[in-house]
Amino acid sequence: MTMTAPDDENRALERGYQFMRSLIKNSSLEWVVIRTNPDCEDRAFEGINATGVTVFQPMMTECRKHRQTKNRVVVSRSMFPRYLFVGLNAYAGQNCDLVRKCDGVEKILSATFEGAPHRVPVREMLRIVETSCEAEVGGKLVKGQLFSIGDEVMLVAGTGAKLNGVVRDLKKNGRAVRVEVEAFGRATKATVPIDKVALR
Repeated sequence: MTMTAPDDENRALERGYQFMRSLIKNSSLEWVVIRTNPDCEDRAFEGINATGVTVFQPMMTECRKHRQTKNRVVVSRSMFPRYLFVGLNAYAGQNCDLVRKCDGVEKILSATFEGAPHRVPVREMLRIVETSCEAEVGGKLVKGQLFSIGDEVMLVAGTGAKLNGVVRDLKKNGRAVRVEVEAFGRATKATVPIDKVALR
């Protein structure tokens, strides 16, 4: 069996991220977010990829204790469990219906219950790629949190969809942010899952 040196693995990962950055910056792909069925990220990824549609799964590193040796090891896992980012090429006839039919796909995120799919801005996609690259290539341990205090965001799902707000706090588990939104003529603070907000 051929073993790959850690430096070679990092170089291969970095080249993959360089390609993804270039693709996001220089192509006309429209990025949407899909939610997979439970424990079906790999199945959905393979199904979408088989159609020729570009799909990206951000990864992150995490420290875990080995069950037998009790030693701490760094493992790679999905940054957003059950969520994948899909780049659609409208000029090639790629659309959301093509993705919805793929095995393992539950739904495509939208700003409203029956609205059009939420488009992920290029700036936000590049930020996600950079964070994932830092985690996998740089060995930086992150919590999947892509927002910073003071970021201007928009709620993209739920009863407050389309409301604008500002991030005031980051939850320790990395799964939610505390957002101050303007509603009914006054400022209101709410804790919102990170998949329900987007950078403005």
